[in-house]
Amino acid sequence: MRRIFLFLLKKYSKTEKDRLVIFKSLQDSVEEDYTEQTKFGNLYNANIEFLMSSELMIELSEDTMSLEMIKSGLSKSFTESVNYINNEIKKR
Repeated sequence: MRRIFLFLLKKYSKTEKDRLVIFKSLQDSVEEDYTEQTKFGNLYNANIEFLMSSELMIELSEDTMSLEMIKSGLSKSFTESVNYINNEIKKR
């Protein structure tokens, strides 16, 4: 069953629009798992799980300089995502 799921996930995650649907579903699953959390806490938890699943993060777990670069990039991507939401998603 897992192999079928992963096959379908790869097949249906080729575009940003498709991945946003998948990430929404994952966010919903986090909210179901951490029912005691607020929406803010669940967004935080989902972000932690996403980072923990990254092979790059695992490889660089002790490389302070690289982790600082990633941290800076994630801060910039946060700002970009807020801008994108305000300019694109809310218009739909």
